[in-house]
Amino acid sequence: MKKKTAAMICLCSFALALPVSALAAPEVSGSTARSYDQVVDLMDGADDLDVTIEEVVSVAGQAANSEKTINVQTSQMSSDDSMTAAIEVKTGDGDQTQYYEDGYLYTDQENSQTKYSMSQDIMKQLLDRYIYLNLTSEYLSGLQAEKKEDGSTTYSFTASEETIAGYEDRLLEGIQAEHEINIVSIEGTVETDKDGNLKKRDIEMVYTVNSGDQSQMCVLTSNATFHNTAEETVEVELPKELENFDEKAQNTPAIEITKEERTIYATDDLNIRAQNSVTAAVLGGIEAGGTIEQIGYTNDGWIQIRYNDVTAYVYAEYTSQTKPVIVKEMGGSMYATAPVNVRSSYSTDSKILGTLETDDEVTTTGYTDNGWIRVKYNGKTAYINQSYLTWTVPQHEEDNDVYTGYLEGRVTDTGVNTVVVQTMDGMVYNFSTAHATEITSDGIVIGDWVGVTYKNRNGKYIASEVEDFSYDYTQRSSMTQSGYRDQVSYGTVIAYDLNQIIIALENGMTLSADLENVTIDGELYNGAYVIANYIGSYLYAVTKF
Repeated sequence: MKKKTAAMICLCSFALALPVSALAAPEVSGSTARSYDQVVDLMDGADDLDVTIEEVVSVAGQAANSEKTINVQTSQMSSDDSMTAAIEVKTGDGDQTQYYEDGYLYTDQENSQTKYSMSQDIMKQLLDRYIYLNLTSEYLSGLQAEKKEDGSTTYSFTASEETIAGYEDRLLEGIQAEHEINIVSIEGTVETDKDGNLKKRDIEMVYTVNSGDQSQMCVLTSNATFHNTAEETVEVELPKELENFDEKAQNTPAIEITKEERTIYATDDLNIRAQNSVTAAVLGGIEAGGTIEQIGYTNDGWIQIRYNDVTAYVYAEYTSQTKPVIVKEMGGSMYATAPVNVRSSYSTDSKILGTLETDDEVTTTGYTDNGWIRVKYNGKTAYINQSYLTWTVPQHEEDNDVYTGYLEGRVTDTGVNTVVVQTMDGMVYNFSTAHATEITSDGIVIGDWVGVTYKNRNGKYIASEVEDFSYDYTQRSSMTQSGYRDQVSYGTVIAYDLNQIIIALENGMTLSADLENVTIDGELYNGAYVIANYIGSYLYAVTKF
């Protein structure tokens, strides 16, 4: 869910018509109910509040959740005209900030800064929709209390559709009669300190949205933390630029809706809300790439839609009139079933970055809804047509078709994902290095002496590791695998200049090497007696004797 916009909270109470059973609800009473109500009344009557509410709505069948964080600070709520408030709302569909001072509600959203005249009583009702302040025992069907050793108390409560009637519109902002909401269950806890101050309140509500023959189950989880006691004051910080907000008359529509019907598409996972507000109740969700039936649009960035035969809203920024290509996350190894191009994007018109040969392995990172697999290729993001890839590890009928080996030689050519190596006996090998680990300080270049660990599959040489020995002579234990070994012999320098050295060894061999590839210890000259370190015919160190 995206976080990119803001929308105004509706300023009036929302109509809500929910079915209520004709059966009488069980009554919660007694000393537990009285002490619980005292806690609620104490905070409900507090002059100042500092509260953080974390809410999550999970929709059955949807991978993503709708998340909302609300920070509320109020001061002097019991005064006649000195109340101030700051409300910050952050949701997956956008953010908004509101302030209250001197009888005005100021709304700061992405596209505008407006203010409306509002009485303190109406403002308190608006706050109540956020905090659920007066959830007293009359709305509950069950209540228990557990006293702790430190004097604090935890109240556990339940509520039914019958008992909560009249309070649901505060829990589900913006719900209309056509949405046909049924509350399945409500349960929660309230925690107080030893003085009876409310410190924490958790609520979980299961509800269904019924539209025609469609039924969508949702779970709302609300966790509120109260940072101050009823006696503690809260200092509300208001921005200085409130005087620059644009005042709207009471008879001026807050939102204008233009009717326009067409089919649009979700470019990301979207919440479907009861109203054009980031705080409105979630009715369901649409996955990225899903089709949306638009019936209109608002002047504050929302799309009015038909959802399961009812009116609802999604945020416009994450919709498109053309069907988008959606990429979903995925991981694992796949294998090429035939030679295939590796491209820069999910289209045959995109740039070719390289190729995979049959049975080549590639690491996947995602997939598109138009038939491409996103992969990691040479450290970059790339795409391969999914019809050329399989999850099945290649199998070969004869064990002799595949074997592992090791060889050493001089690099005679390099290319994209290839290196050509000539060994001491003159044999030339063309290795695929698309998935090889390179051990080198300066890259594999022509002229390097390298060791290659590889697989031979039906005559195709696939390197798993290429080690450059031109500058690093300390890791040579693997050389014995191919019959080569480090050797030391005495000899005489027969040619020595700025670029090259030639040594005649006592064993009859003659070695030559470029000076840039040889470690020299001591002052050398033609005729000097030396100790030569070499492997095969590759001279890598000379020490003056």
